[in-house]
Amino acid sequence: MNTKMLMVGGLALSILSTGCVATHKYVAKTMAPVEQRVATTEAKNGEQDTKLAANAAQIESVDRDLSRAKERLTDTDAKAVAAGRAAATADTKAVAADAKAVAANTAAGAADGRALNAQKGADTASKSVDTLRGDVRAGKYKMVKSDNVLFTVNAKTLSDEARALLDGFAGSLSGLSNYVVEVQGFADKTGAATYNEELSQDRATNVARYLANQHKVPLRNINLLGSGVAQGDQKTREERAQSRRVEVRVFVPEI
Repeated sequence: MNTKMLMVGGLALSILSTGCVATHKYVAKTMAPVEQRVATTEAKNGEQDTKLAANAAQIESVDRDLSRAKERLTDTDAKAVAAGRAAATADTKAVAADAKAVAANTAAGAADGRALNAQKGADTASKSVDTLRGDVRAGKYKMVKSDNVLFTVNAKTLSDEARALLDGFAGSLSGLSNYVVEVQGFADKTGAATYNEELSQDRATNVARYLANQHKVPLRNINLLGSGVAQGDQKTREERAQSRRVEVRVFVPEI
């Protein structure tokens, strides 16, 4: 009985052992493809994760580029607006400049007209002076007044008496037209000839300056000359005193 039971138990164990081995082989055979697919899937998932990470990095880089592009566009828009304003300001200034140019051209035209009139007046005056000079050379003028302005030794400035005499002389010119005033300076014989020429010229100049500045006698009507030592005897003190003079004479046309 015991032997039979042992035999049955051994047989059972053998069967069970054989069944377990078969089951393990079956399971292993069945699971191998699954594990292989899982490994393949995991490998693919790893590759996809890598690609996803790379794509994320690319997307982040693109976002940065887009952000920079937006900033540049914003800056460009601001510059464009500023350029538009500058252009508008430039247009305004250009319009103002054109207006100024038109005004300048108008003023230049008016100035040209005034210059032309002035030139005509100058030409007329020049012709009148030439006519007067021709009349003087032709002897068509006559002297209507003559005075002597006296100076002290080596003096060339006007004394009070000299100014008073010239005041009366200038008063006689009132009402005259086309007159010519001759101013001729002299010196006495003492001193060097060169010195006396300069002194006589200075005396004549001061007389002409007084008539022009104080009595508004036109310069175009004045002819002056320093003639140096006066002619004639200078033996006495009185003769030498009379030699230190400036002769002023007025001439008018005979007609």
